[in-house]
Amino acid sequence: EPKHVYTVKLGELAEIPGSPYAYWAPKSLRELFQKYPPLDRDVAGQKEAPKIADVKQGLATADDSRFTRFWWEVDVGNIATSSEETYRKKWVPFAKGGKPFYQDIQLVVNWLNNGEEIKNWINPKTGKPYSNVWMLKRTEKEFFFHKGLAWTKSAWILEDPHIDVGFLPSGSIFTAKRMTVFIPESDHLWALLSTIRSMVAAMSVHLVNPTGRNREASHIAQIPITNSVFTSSALTQLPNEAHCLLCEWATGDETATVFIMPWLLQVWRGFSHDWKPVTNHPLARDFEWSEFESAKELRGEGKKWKNKEASVIALANECVERESKLRKRLDEIQNAIDDEVYRIYGISEEDRRLIEEELSAVAVETEEENQYEVMPAEEHIKRMLSYFALEVMKEDEDGIVPLSDMFLGTRKEPGMATRVIAKLIGEFGEDNLDRIETEVTKVLKMSIEDWFAKEFFEFHTTLYRLRPVIWQISSEKFKRGKGKPAFSCFIYWHKLDEDTMPKVRQLYLKPVFEASRIEVENIKAKLSKVEGREKREVETELESALTKYEELKALDEAFEKLLKPQHGIAVTSKSEWVKVKVKEITQDGYKPERDYGIRVNIEPLKWAGVMAKTADRVKG
Repeated sequence: EPKHVYTVKLGELAEIPGSPYAYWAPKSLRELFQKYPPLDRDVAGQKEAPKIADVKQGLATADDSRFTRFWWEVDVGNIATSSEETYRKKWVPFAKGGKPFYQDIQLVVNWLNNGEEIKNWINPKTGKPYSNVWMLKRTEKEFFFHKGLAWTKSAWILEDPHIDVGFLPSGSIFTAKRMTVFIPESDHLWALLSTIRSMVAAMSVHLVNPTGRNREASHIAQIPITNSVFTSSALTQLPNEAHCLLCEWATGDETATVFIMPWLLQVWRGFSHDWKPVTNHPLARDFEWSEFESAKELRGEGKKWKNKEASVIALANECVERESKLRKRLDEIQNAIDDEVYRIYGISEEDRRLIEEELSAVAVETEEENQYEVMPAEEHIKRMLSYFALEVMKEDEDGIVPLSDMFLGTRKEPGMATRVIAKLIGEFGEDNLDRIETEVTKVLKMSIEDWFAKEFFEFHTTLYRLRPVIWQISSEKFKRGKGKPAFSCFIYWHKLDEDTMPKVRQLYLKPVFEASRIEVENIKAKLSKVEGREKREVETELESALTKYEELKALDEAFEKLLKPQHGIAVTSKSEWVKVKVKEITQDGYKPERDYGIRVNIEPLKWAGVMAKTADRVKG
C-alpha cells in the first residue's frame, strides 16, 4: 500500500547536496551522500573529498548548420582523430545525442587548425566567440580526443529512467548536450559506466534535482561513488559486453561508422571473422569482433544459411529474431548491473522498491524513436535494396542513374531497378530471382521499379537523417494526377559537381522530353485521320500525352531556371551562414560546393522544383 505520510527532520534534508525537498527519500539513501565522495569533487563543490573523476560540459558551436556535418557528407579521409591531425584534416568526430553503453558517433565538427574558424567567429557585442569554446580552454587541452563516458543531459524524458551513459571513444570531441566523465584510471572506466547506468545513480541524481528537467554536469558530479564498484568484475564485464553487442549490431546499419553490410546479408552470407567495416571511417579502424558467447550467438557464428533456395522474408525474420535476442540480453545485463550496484551500496529490498516506484513515476514517455524497439522484417528488406542502390551509385561513373532503362544515343543505360535486380541475381543466384522478386513485391506492395519511383527517396532520406546522399531528380512537382512522374533519375552526392545538372538535363531529360514531343505530334496526326468512337479514344490518348509533355516541359524550364544566375533565393533557416552560402552557389548559376554540406547544396534544387517532394524535408 503506498505511503502518504513521511516524517523527516529539516536537518536530514540537508544530507542531500543542495538540501532539496526530497522528504520521501529514506535515510539509507540520504546517507550515501555522507558516506561516499562525489563523482567529481570540484564540480560538486567538495574540495576536501578525494578526486575520482572529471565531469565536463562540451562544445556548443552556436551554429551547427555551419560547423557540423554527418560523417557521410564529408570525405572520410579528411576526418581527424587527434589535435595534431587537425592541422591537415578539417573534420573531427562530434559526439551528440546518446544511447546507453554504445553510441555511434555520426556527426563531425569543423575543427581545422584546432578549431580556428569556430574560435575566430567573434560576437562583436561581447568580444568573445559566439561558441562557448572560450569557456573550455582546460577541457579542450586536457579532455578533447580522450576516451570517457558520455550522457545526454535531457535523457531523463525517456521512458527508461536510467541515465543513458555510454562509452566515448578516444579521437572525438563531445558537445554541450553530450556531457562527459573522464577518469584517470582507464581500467575503472567500465565499472564507472555500470555505476552511472544503475538505478542507484539515477535515484541519486533525482534526489539532488527532484524537479529538474535535465541531468546537468553538476547533478552527475554529485553521484556518491564507493571504491567497491571498481573491484567488482561484474561491473567491468557487463557494460563491456553490452557495448560490444551494440557495436557489432551496428555493423548492419548503413549509416553507422562501423557498417559492413545489411543485417539480412550478414545472415545470408554466414558470419566471418574476416569481415571488417567498409566505411574507412577512422573510428572504425580498430574494430574487432568480441569473444562474448552472447555475441557469437547473435552473429550466428559457425552457422550457414541452410536453405539455399533463398527466401528474403525468412532471412528478414531471422534478423528480427536476432535483434529480439539482443534486446533481451541487454535487459538481462541492465538488471544484473542494478542488482550488483544495489548489493554494493547496501540498498535494502524495501528501498529498492521505493527507488523503482519513484523513478517509474517521474519517467515520461517521449515521441522519439524507442531505442529498444525491434526493427520489423520489412525494414530489413528495404535496407537490403537501399544498400544495393548505394552500391549502384558508387559504381556509376558520373553518379547519374535513370529510374528506368533508357537509350543515351545508341547506348542503352540500365535503370536503377534493373541494376538492383542484377545485384539480387549476383547475391542470391538467377535460379532464385523469381522467388526473391515475388517476395520483395509482396513486402513492398508494389514492384521494385515502382518502389524506387515512389518510396525509395523518402525511405533513404529518413534513414540518412534528412541528409540523403542519393538525390531523386524528378518531375513529381509538375505532375497532374496519379501515377509515376514522367521523368526520374538519381544522382550521387559524392560525385556531384558543376557538370551534373547540365548532364541530367541534356543527356537524360532532353531525350525523354523530345520523345514526348514527337509522341504528341504523332497522336495529333493520327487524330486527323479518325472519326467516331476511335476519335474519342485518340483524343483521350492525346490528352494523356499532352499532360506528360507539359510535365516534362515544366521540368526542363525548372532546370533552365536553376542553371541561370539567381539572386535573392528565399531560404528558411536559422543559420545566416546557410543563406549566404546558398546565394554564393547560385549567383552564377548552380555551382555546387560539397564542402558546404548537403543542406546548402540541395536548397537550390528544392527551390527550382527539380527534386522529388521529399527533398522539402531537408531543412536546418
